[in-house]
Amino acid sequence: MAVDVDEAIKDWVGSPPHVYVKLKKTLDDPRSSFKEFSAIIGQDPSLSARLLKVVNSAFYGMEQEVETITHALGIIGTEQLTQLVLATSVTKQFSGIPENLVSMDLFWRHSIACGVTAKIIAEWVGERNLENYYLAGMLHDIGSLIVYKKFSSVAEKVLTRCKDNKECLFDVEREVFGASHAKVGGKLLQGWGLPMSLCEPVFFHHRPNKAKEFPLVTKVIHVADSIVDQLNLGSSGEAIANPVSQEILNELGFEELPVEKFEDQVKDQYYTAMSVFL
Repeated sequence: MAVDVDEAIKDWVGSPPHVYVKLKKTLDDPRSSFKEFSAIIGQDPSLSARLLKVVNSAFYGMEQEVETITHALGIIGTEQLTQLVLATSVTKQFSGIPENLVSMDLFWRHSIACGVTAKIIAEWVGERNLENYYLAGMLHDIGSLIVYKKFSSVAEKVLTRCKDNKECLFDVEREVFGASHAKVGGKLLQGWGLPMSLCEPVFFHHRPNKAKEFPLVTKVIHVADSIVDQLNLGSSGEAIANPVSQEILNELGFEELPVEKFEDQVKDQYYTAMSVFL
C-alpha cells in the first residue's frame, strides 16, 4: 500500500501545540517582551507548573529556586523556554495509540532517552545550542505515532515481521508503506512550521548523509538513537538497534559506538528527565 503522507498527517498538522505557536510568533517579533511571554504561558496553568518543575529539576542544575515564568525566562532565555514548551506540550498531544502496537510510556521513555543522549554527544563534540539537540532527539520518532494510529493493522504486521526476522523498521516501512515514520514525522514538523534544524534530523535520522542543512545534528540523533536502542531505554517499536556506519562514527570522533563511554551519564540524565517530563 502506498501511503499519502500529506493525507496521513493532515489532522495533526491542523492542531499544532497552540501555546508553542503563540510563543514562536512572539519570539519572531523584535518588539515583544518577557511580560508577553509570561502572559502566554500563564494562560495554561498546568503547562506553567510543568515548566517550572523542569527548570527547577537537576536537569538544569539551578542554584536557586525559580518561582515564576518571568524568572525562568531571565535565566534560560526565550528561545530555550519556547523549545521546552514544545517538548512538554507534544507529550500531551498524542492519545488513542493502540497499546498492542506501542506503549506510550515506553515510547516517550525512548524519545526522552534519545534527547538526553543527543545532548550529551553534542556537548562532547563542542556544540552550544544543546536544547535543539534534546528536542530533535525527543521528536525523532513522532511519525511512528501517526503510522500506528492511522494504519494500525498494517503497522502491526510490519512490527511483527521486524521482530520475527530482526529487520530494521525503517526499511520494512518503506517497502510496505512506500514511506517511513521518519518522512511522516519530518512532514508533520514542517507542517507545524518548526525550524529546519528540527525537521531535517527527524526526516533523515536513519539516513544522516542525506541531511544538507543540518548534517551534524542529524548524525548526532542517528548515533543517539542507536545508543538508546542498545541500552534498552524505552521503545518506539524497533526490533533491533539501528546500524551506524564507521564513517559517521569517525566523523563525530568515535572509534566505535560510544555506548559504554556515555552509559552512566545517559542513565543519570535520563532518570532526571523522566521524573520531570512524564
